[in-house]
Amino acid sequence: MEKTFIQTEIDELIKTGWLSYEEGQQYLNKPEIINAISLSTSPVKENIFNALKLTPLNDTKVLILGQDPYPNPLDAHGLAFSSRNKITPGSLKNIFIAIDKTYNSNLFKTKYNELTSWAKQGVLLLNTSLTFEKKQDKKLEQKRQNENLRLWKPFINLVITKLILRENKPLVMLLWGDKAQKTAEFNIKKYKINENILIFKSSHPSPLSVNRGGDFPNLAPKQFIECNEFLKRNNANEIIWTKL
Repeated sequence: MEKTFIQTEIDELIKTGWLSYEEGQQYLNKPEIINAISLSTSPVKENIFNALKLTPLNDTKVLILGQDPYPNPLDAHGLAFSSRNKITPGSLKNIFIAIDKTYNSNLFKTKYNELTSWAKQGVLLLNTSLTFEKKQDKKLEQKRQNENLRLWKPFINLVITKLILRENKPLVMLLWGDKAQKTAEFNIKKYKINENILIFKSSHPSPLSVNRGGDFPNLAPKQFIECNEFLKRNNANEIIWTKL
């Protein structure tokens, strides 16, 4: 019998260590998730699980939590903040500005916005909703997106819990914005955080937050540096943030 799309994706996530077979059936192989995947306008279904396929559980060194996928399918490809569009999204612009300030690089001036290199270096770029459904009616679209966030919450919590419970693996959590912080803290409070986990917080890198005086531009440059210092102290390769 030919495998369904969701079962093929579950098999991929088993290979990268994020799921057992039983967890795949419990968290992903259910009608409401399958329906959300089928209705997703961004990313397309083949890209929905890219973050977890590109960054295996045991290779993850940094967690960056986003929220919704970009509404524009030209942008969204399954990695939080990453874009396949030549037009740099506002949040990613501010991330690039922080990196350029830190390393004297010129990411902000390029038109290449994919963060696949980060994912392959061990940065899990995870959105708290993996699907977005565009609607003509914006109120209906927002309602549907709130439903998507609710649908994906148990699975996202599972992913974060698996990271927290690893032994002898360093992990840096870069939690930018209240929603990322609340999502992570829900799981952090349930478990004792060991010395292998370092948590950084700031406001969200979105233009709205930055223009309102959010502290991301001031805190992020130092966070990138201290993240790598922590990884090196724990015998892990640093992230080359300037490599795209």
